[in-house]
Order: sequence, then structure tokens, then C-alpha cells
Amino acid sequence: MELFVSKFTNKIDKKGRISFPSIFRNALPNNNRNEIILYKSLKHNSIEGCNSNRIHEIAKRINKLDIFSEDQDDFATSIFSEMQPTNIDQEGRFLIPEILKEHAKISSEATFVGQGFFFQIWEPNAAKERQINSRKRLIDEKKTLSSIISNISDQNEK
Repeated sequence: MELFVSKFTNKIDKKGRISFPSIFRNALPNNNRNEIILYKSLKHNSIEGCNSNRIHEIAKRINKLDIFSEDQDDFATSIFSEMQPTNIDQEGRFLIPEILKEHAKISSEATFVGQGFFFQIWEPNAAKERQINSRKRLIDEKKTLSSIISNISDQNEK
């Protein structure tokens, strides 16, 4: 599976369409290269997007929660009820639903940010700020993947 990598800022045309970066199209599964699934980020004023394989992974994780718990209900409702499957046309363009544009405060341009197995769509200035703050936090706190993963492993063993 290919990954969603890099960052691109594209304009929204008069008909409300935006070009999906070609490198992102290459990360879509061969059997479903024309559909992406968009939803409101639960952490930021941005849009998250992925393919159906990622949605199945999210569903498996939510399904591990107690089916009668508020957590399970909150995640399932907040994620699945707000998902917007979107088709990419032959020129690589798609429409960002208005409710998602409002959530991310997107108007005439949007920035696509690769996140590995998913991507985010941001208002361009907010994307720049997010990238600066993320890098600063990692450097200031001297975080490494090894230290984070070992902390997670230690917590799981308790």
C-alpha cells in the first residue's frame, strides 16, 4: 500500500471543485482509485480523508469498545454519521462538501497534508501554523518514535 505523503495547496475552481494531488491518487487502492472518504477531524478544524481500507480499520478499533458504552457510541456517531464519500472525476477533481469546508474554514484554496495512511485538508494558513507547531513540539520535547513507542508498550504491560 502506498502512503499519503507531502503537502500541496490547490485552488477551488468556480464550480467548487479542487484537484486531488496526483501523488495522493497513487496512494489509493487499485480497485477503488476514484473514491475518497472525507470527515471532520476530531482533533482539529480540518478535514480528514482516506480510502475505504482505512475506514474498515477505524471500524475495527471502534468495534473493540464495549458496544453499550458512551465511548463506543460517541466515536461511532461522530465519525460514521459525518462521513462523506466523494468521487474523483477523470481530471482528478472532486467537491469538498460545504459542511466540511465550513468546519475547516476553507474558502478559495485548501492545503492537502499527507499523514501516511490518511490525509488532512486544511485552510492554507492553518496548515502552515499546524506544521510549525508540530515540528516545534517534537524538537522542544525531544520526542523520538522509539521513546513514544516504548512508553506505549510500557503502558500496555501494566
